[in-house]
Amino acid sequence: MIQAVLFDYGGVIGRLDSEEMRRLEEKYGLPEGGLFSALFEIPQWKELAVGRGSEQGWLKAVLASLYELAGRPIPGIRQEWPKIWRGLNEDVVSLARKLRARYKVGLLTNATIDLEEMLLEHHGITDLFDVVINSARVGLAKPDVRIFHLAAERLGVPTSACVFTDDMPHNVEGAREAGMRAFQFQDAAHLESELRALGVEW
Repeated sequence: MIQAVLFDYGGVIGRLDSEEMRRLEEKYGLPEGGLFSALFEIPQWKELAVGRGSEQGWLKAVLASLYELAGRPIPGIRQEWPKIWRGLNEDVVSLARKLRARYKVGLLTNATIDLEEMLLEHHGITDLFDVVINSARVGLAKPDVRIFHLAAERLGVPTSACVFTDDMPHNVEGAREAGMRAFQFQDAAHLESELRALGVEW
């Protein structure tokens, strides 16, 4: 029986605008998927996401990666890439609030140390979650199975009683390896369908 529902932040609770991302890639001569890769698939991000390294070091590495992909310096993109984030997915936030009446609700995300202040408090959703597992604060990052076990422990439920959704398939696989029910996020309607299929009601 499901007792807890865990959400990723970026691309699930936080709305990631793929059309804006592609527009920027086309504007700056980047291959499709290049911007996301330069931001979040480089070693410096992986270090930052577990509380090591520095944001300045990460930003420097991002620009270097983008330079390599574009074949030229493109410093102007630094001011534009925040546009890929479009606030909250209000449909998912609304569902999470409904779920809290019957289930424990958690946030499990790879993020920087500033997540709680810059995102959760800014958007007024600090009270939405029973626990927040921020990779930079716990020193573990998805898809490491240990972070999923930690999330279940802090929620006070078995991993087998948790369901997790994330937009990245390798993170979904990590959750499954840890013993959770998990599926890749597509949109709020798909999320509701997957939860109901597991017997989750609200």
